[in-house]
Amino acid sequence: MVANLLIYLIAAIGEAVCVAFAINVVHGRAWKVRWHEKATMAFMAVCGLGSLELARRYLLTPFGDWPVLLKSLATFCSFVALVVLPAVTFARSRRRTPEGVVRDDHRSVLDGKNREAFIGQGTFSWMLRLPGNESLDLTVHEWSLRIPQLPPELDELSILHLTDLHFSHAYDRRYFEAVFDAAASAPADLVFITGDLVDEPECIDWITPLLARLSGPLGRFAILGNHDHFHDLERIARATTAAGYTVLDGDVATIDVHGRRLAIGGTCAPWGPAIAAGSIPEADFSMLLSHTPDLAYKAAAQGWDFMLCGHNHGGQIRLPVIGPVLMPSRYSRRFDRGFFRIDPTLMYVSQGVGAKHPIRYGCPPEISRFTLVRHDVAAPRDQSAGAARQPVEA
Repeated sequence: MVANLLIYLIAAIGEAVCVAFAINVVHGRAWKVRWHEKATMAFMAVCGLGSLELARRYLLTPFGDWPVLLKSLATFCSFVALVVLPAVTFARSRRRTPEGVVRDDHRSVLDGKNREAFIGQGTFSWMLRLPGNESLDLTVHEWSLRIPQLPPELDELSILHLTDLHFSHAYDRRYFEAVFDAAASAPADLVFITGDLVDEPECIDWITPLLARLSGPLGRFAILGNHDHFHDLERIARATTAAGYTVLDGDVATIDVHGRRLAIGGTCAPWGPAIAAGSIPEADFSMLLSHTPDLAYKAAAQGWDFMLCGHNHGGQIRLPVIGPVLMPSRYSRRFDRGFFRIDPTLMYVSQGVGAKHPIRYGCPPEISRFTLVRHDVAAPRDQSAGAARQPVEA
């Protein structure tokens, strides 16, 4: 009995790992139908109920007497639990921040605020009241990145990045007003927004007044995300454009900064059009806005210098040691959050601002600001660098 229980528990852990992996990979595909979430819940229910029924039938039966198929399944799941999961966990623990990330100043910005005022009346607003939920613990990260190939004219170029806003009535609009006030307090040369602006069509009207609060002397650029594809894409794009942003949808824009050409591409592929390699112009420095980090290898093959994305929300729920469990990515948990380097591309995956289901443990929402420098921040540098820049149309 004890041996069977131990085998069952180990196999159940392995089964949970396999189910989570399957869900992650499937949700990384370009689904544009609303029923896929219900299908996922049904799949999880079937797996759970099936496991309970097998336990009821065979828990008191010696392992050697189990059906061959069940023994094979239990053996495979036990291998996943005892070998694969520890190996992956160890490998993840060995991951290091790529060279060039030289500073992270971060601060919580909504401490002391009336958190109850940020909770709306939407379907999932109750989640924001769960004990320990970090969905309102907004953090501003200010990174300094050493980019050796950065032209001198672009030294100290600053970028403000927001992603996964998920405007909905689960939050009160005052929360998003506080978010954009916090973002406006960290001004930058460029403002990038990388998709999933809305979760409810009524909240499309929030886009223009909120996004317009941010200024970017060199330009403001945005892409859409998979959640936006469930709503009126043209209306969302118009509202974003009305706020002063250039909406990129498989396109590349260029700006001229002190005689240097800066290329900015944007795509929400696989839900929208991808950027064709032949459409990428020659530039002194290039940045890609991608809703999902799943395009990392393609971006590296195309030669992008810096890539910004979101989509994964850091997993939303991160377990001690194990890390995130569920994550909508073809690579499962590989690109969960933070910096990754796939030469020549440096990629940052933000945890995002909101969520359709606003529940976060171990990964609070974030606003990111980057300063690109050619040398270490402590090194002497040309005092003329970082002077006010004015964009010139390419």
